[in-house]
Amino acid sequence: SKGHVAILGGGPSGLSACKAALEEGLTPTIFEKSAGVGGLWRQDESGKVWESLHTNLSKYTCAFSDFPWPLAAADFPPASQVADYLERFASANDLTKYLRTGCRVVSLTKPTSANGNSAWKVVWETSCEGDAPQEEWFEFVVVASGIFSRAHIDVPGADTFGGELVHSTLYKSPDAFAGKSVLIVGGAFTGADIAVDLAMASSSKSVTLSSRQAFWYIPKYINSKPADLVFYSRAAADKGRSTNAGTKNLNRHKFFASIVGEAPHGVRLPAITEDPPYVTLSEKLLAKVGEGCIDMKGGVSELKAGKVVTFDDGTSGEFDVVILATGYKLDLPFFDAEQQQAIEFDSSDLLQPAILHECVWRPELPNLAFVGLYRGPYFAALELQARWACGVFSGRLPAPTEAELAAGLATEKGIRTQVPRPQFPHGDYVSMVEALAQHVGVTPSKTLAAREDPDNTESELGKLLYEGPLLPFHFRLEGFKANPEVARAAILECTSKYPVG
Repeated sequence: SKGHVAILGGGPSGLSACKAALEEGLTPTIFEKSAGVGGLWRQDESGKVWESLHTNLSKYTCAFSDFPWPLAAADFPPASQVADYLERFASANDLTKYLRTGCRVVSLTKPTSANGNSAWKVVWETSCEGDAPQEEWFEFVVVASGIFSRAHIDVPGADTFGGELVHSTLYKSPDAFAGKSVLIVGGAFTGADIAVDLAMASSSKSVTLSSRQAFWYIPKYINSKPADLVFYSRAAADKGRSTNAGTKNLNRHKFFASIVGEAPHGVRLPAITEDPPYVTLSEKLLAKVGEGCIDMKGGVSELKAGKVVTFDDGTSGEFDVVILATGYKLDLPFFDAEQQQAIEFDSSDLLQPAILHECVWRPELPNLAFVGLYRGPYFAALELQARWACGVFSGRLPAPTEAELAAGLATEKGIRTQVPRPQFPHGDYVSMVEALAQHVGVTPSKTLAAREDPDNTESELGKLLYEGPLLPFHFRLEGFKANPEVARAAILECTSKYPVG
């Protein structure tokens, strides 16, 4: 073995790291506090999904690079099938033998071991009551514990509200809210989904969705294609590189406005400006508002004694239940104060809680990497982060230079201080993933170059890679641990169903 790597978390990021470690000749150990793999997609009490939830990204984007979904799978699979997909991925790659379930890491310390080699001491507790904490030394650590750590509850009067107050992490189905007047606070993806779920069940007395932020509520299909297949391509990214941020935002607003059209009464759409747009994918929200099944309100001013809620516009209402779809705070309880300071950790910053070079590295924490620990992680990005980290650990890839680290950290600090704040810290998905692929050495450069040569047998595939949607499978066509047969088949399957152009 080229070294032992501790991986904190058994969700998509942790599984990616485990597979990448094995590809690099490292020996992985996954520490997972729940009963198995899957992370937030798990179907037990440790998961953060509900019965009717489906992915917001299509199965072509929500996939690992060499593990496409079955042909018969729906475009937007339900959460239960995502959990099954992750279990099948772990099984197919024989990852479960490296998994320690019911293990909660409580500290990471990096003293110098007796033989002079620097190694991380991982201390963890098991779920068995009475067991003493255990410890083990690892040359490398991957923090893949997820961005959805701790419920963010920040509503004035939460302590005095006389009705039922729950965070969306506890929402499982409409059954518990039958006959009740329900207010959902937060109009982004989760809030919109829960509002629609309750409205579809028709069992609640009333359903109201409160959002201080104005969103473009767009459908999951645009021009008969999954939205993610429309949004992200190398051709579109190249076209936008010469456009300044303000103009780019303005064009995006206009594009979203053309999709949404006229909104029902009560829905506040964003102003078309040069500020970053806020978007939520929802197939049915606007229709349910139009049908009178969902009321829309602005921001909540205060929760009061009794069941009264006041809103920013001065109006008020009584609600039996308030569901807070207000997001999550990052929690890194295994880091001590010095380590948290090293990553400039700020749990109250929901957009950019940690400052990390390309969301992976911090020079003060050598031989430690972060995977999937940024707001809005896509499968392709977190998998490439994992492959980069493990490639550096094994010595196959060079570590970032001091200059690269300094520039990368400055970029991330700039995101933290950006005004007005964007919805996601890394909204330019194509550029982010392409940069990671360059680090890993898996950019499909030869195939992309072939598009310019009509005599090249790869010319058509090259055009698909450039003009079509950016897919995880692109990064198994060439380079280290390529699997071109599987990758090509997955790309062509997507193109067959949703032709480019």
